[in-house]
Amino acid sequence: MPIDVENRHPTLKVNQRWLAGQLRRALRQVGRPRAEVSVSLVTDEEIQSLNKRFRGIDAVTDVLSFALTEAGGPQPVDLLGDIVVSLDTALRQAEGVRQAVAAQDGPIFAHDLAQEVVFLSFHGLLHLLGHDHEQSDEAEVMEALENALMLPITPVDLHDADRSRHGL
Repeated sequence: MPIDVENRHPTLKVNQRWLAGQLRRALRQVGRPRAEVSVSLVTDEEIQSLNKRFRGIDAVTDVLSFALTEAGGPQPVDLLGDIVVSLDTALRQAEGVRQAVAAQDGPIFAHDLAQEVVFLSFHGLLHLLGHDHEQSDEAEVMEALENALMLPITPVDLHDADRSRHGL
């Protein structure tokens, strides 16, 4: 199950092997252990360009997903698609998560760029698998899946943080 991670950001870095391992674990957890996905880690400028080109929205977003097939069952070669994550936005959101947790007088929580990138990658992966968050019932299912996938990394519900830029 190839997981291809490419870091195209000029300065911010995430351990690509670790990220690929987290995605492999998530694919096993959702019953798609042989699925293939690629992840590109980019700048705000690049993701804004992609958002404008493919969604007609001229704004920065945190993650985009590009499905290669419709969200059905596994194919002979289970190619899911591409996930694009803005490392600039992920870094800002990681700081927002730290501040949100601190404001709740919760335990000290050092949410970092790598954890936020994993969270956003899982979010994109769930979109590739056919999940959505447009309706409240769909959002609840998707959030529960994201929390379950993130549990080995953090017990904190990352949805409590402000992600107002998501989905722009």
